[in-house]
Amino acid sequence: MPPEPTAKIPLVVDLDGTLLRTDMMWEAIAQILRRNPLAIFQILFWWSRGRAKLKQKLAARFQMDAANLPYHETLLTWLRAEKNSGRKIILATASDLKLAQPVAAHIGLFDEVLASDGKTNLRSENKARLLVEKFGREGFDYAGNSSADFAVWHAARGAVIVNASPRVRAAAPAKQTGPDFCEGFSHFAIIKRILAELFIRSRYLSALFAGLVLAAAFPKFSVAGFAWLAPALMVFAARKKNGADAFRIGCVSGFAFWLASLSWLLNIPVAGFPILGWVLLSAYCALFFGAWTLMISNFKFQISNWRQRQLWMLGGAAAWAALEFFRGWFLSGFPWNFLGGSQYQMVPLLQIAAFTGVFGVSFLVAWFSLAIYSAAEMIYTHPTKRHVWQAEIILPLVAVIFCYVGGMFHLNSPTTQNDFLPRTLRVTSIQPSVPQSLIWSTNDDEIRFQDLIARSQNALTNAVDLLLWPEAAVPKMLRYDDEIFHAVTGLARSNHVWIVLASDDEELAKNPTGPNDVSYFNAAFLISPDGEIVSRYCKRKLVIFGEYIPLVRWLPFLKWFTPIQDGFTPGEKSEVFALKNLSVRLAPLICFEDTFSASGRAAAAADDNLDFIVNLTNDGWFGEGAEQRQHLANAVFRAVETGLPLIRSCNNGVTCWLDAHGRIQKTFAAAAGSEYAAGAFTFDLPLRPAGEKYTPTFYQKHGNIFAWLCMAGTIVFCTRKKFNHQATKSPSF
Repeated sequence: MPPEPTAKIPLVVDLDGTLLRTDMMWEAIAQILRRNPLAIFQILFWWSRGRAKLKQKLAARFQMDAANLPYHETLLTWLRAEKNSGRKIILATASDLKLAQPVAAHIGLFDEVLASDGKTNLRSENKARLLVEKFGREGFDYAGNSSADFAVWHAARGAVIVNASPRVRAAAPAKQTGPDFCEGFSHFAIIKRILAELFIRSRYLSALFAGLVLAAAFPKFSVAGFAWLAPALMVFAARKKNGADAFRIGCVSGFAFWLASLSWLLNIPVAGFPILGWVLLSAYCALFFGAWTLMISNFKFQISNWRQRQLWMLGGAAAWAALEFFRGWFLSGFPWNFLGGSQYQMVPLLQIAAFTGVFGVSFLVAWFSLAIYSAAEMIYTHPTKRHVWQAEIILPLVAVIFCYVGGMFHLNSPTTQNDFLPRTLRVTSIQPSVPQSLIWSTNDDEIRFQDLIARSQNALTNAVDLLLWPEAAVPKMLRYDDEIFHAVTGLARSNHVWIVLASDDEELAKNPTGPNDVSYFNAAFLISPDGEIVSRYCKRKLVIFGEYIPLVRWLPFLKWFTPIQDGFTPGEKSEVFALKNLSVRLAPLICFEDTFSASGRAAAAADDNLDFIVNLTNDGWFGEGAEQRQHLANAVFRAVETGLPLIRSCNNGVTCWLDAHGRIQKTFAAAAGSEYAAGAFTFDLPLRPAGEKYTPTFYQKHGNIFAWLCMAGTIVFCTRKKFNHQATKSPSF
């Protein structure tokens, strides 16, 4: 029997990688992830139910423009010629029917469309079986491109090889009919297109870059100048994007920043929890970046109007400061790595924090960064005007110079120079550098406590007035372990020294429900030279999921996601530790309380004659990483805001003391130069003359007036933005 004429044999054409130089499933995934990166979890769930179900779900959410897909034009020309010869042409694809039909309608060549339907993934053997049922074995020719098409080619009369790799061409059945359509093949064509959709067209790559640039402004890299560029880069990434896209771009930028800057969380010696906490905390904080880019981007105003641009910059800077203020309060607050904190070593500029808090420095940096963006925009839109950028940057530049020069004059004023007075207090701080895994283990409690006592005894040979032990240095409760209690009080008596230390503590709950209803505290104690406990301070600001679990009474399963089982009770008020024979008064803070402006103000307000603040902290949770320096950068502002010296006594760094203007005067480093090693740190702390009262700063007396003004300015800014969007259609930044 003679073979059927070619015109009588149906030609079946694959879609992904054949008719198209892309894959519809990956196109859909890329577009959905571009719109919402968190959809990755939903996509993985769909995939777990099978590729057919995945493709059906993707098709329902994929906004496809068939006209802009990358078609194989040479193949299309041949298909049109075959169609004109009277040949029947069928599109058979593993893509979902909802994705295949628009392509078929756009091309206008196909007599029938066969595709996946949510139950059957029409690929390889499944596709071969269906085509044999419709046309019989060797009753059709098939155009395909990959090894998944081998089963179909074996069932077909002839094979048309399209856009295939050399390996596929060599292994394909020897049934080739028609021309070869493999010119221009690239192994990476689809990957490049998908990555371009995910990172280039979405601007996510620019957003990631902006976030990483900002992360480099903070310790350990501490390239403070990057902070003055990063907000501008975020605005550039979100330029002319609509609200949802701008928000996502900001979130991506923030997520990159927080993942990089909080990577030290992975050093916590617990399996699983650090990764979960790192990702969730980074995602939460990224929302504030998204809110900022949503507020600042796509702002409709005449780009030729200098006044409008200046208001835009001021509004954007106010929005940044307001969002930081809100983040530092909401859900107990996370005031870590504020934009202004990156400038902690630029001491003259920091002096504005005595009036505005850290938010003033954040405002200046954000304002100047937006001016850089505006200047670049003006250069781009007016390339023939050489000095067009100068007007954009003049106001924030003058403000920064004024604050910096004013800070220098303040630091060099006679009043400030009196910081270093003959009256001093000799202080020794012990840095035990005990890993957190050992702190949790009770096997070596005796050894590490004896090491602490020995280090202290060796350091108390030079007329020390005050000995400091950091948080977690004492392995058991001071008041309820006789051996530890007698060792500590004996050390105080034998050396006639005041001791401030941190220890867990407990007492019967105020409203007990039973005999065992006990409240636990993270406490600081003052031990007198007579070996008596004189004062106690209970930590007021507890670490969420580290020292307490929110809603645990109603959601007890939350304990499974934390390294703790029982939480602490917060203290009720700040306390003053009075070293009476020395006429010295200090206020203690514990752990990350020195990152909160409110905690610093509360400590400073505890007494009119306060001399300094002491922070006892255990940063050994985080190994030897960037956390210790980032913690210090945050704490610097408490000294400036309150106008009081700050001593930091740490488990493994950074143990140091700061003067009342945020200058890091002396930092502990071991003989090998490490800030993380064990050792003793002795220094003389200058004090005010006896009888001279503490003079609080403007910020200490009046609080967050500037932050509230930024909050009000942000509301006006957003209201004005909405009004302008309705009133004008002019170009946008």
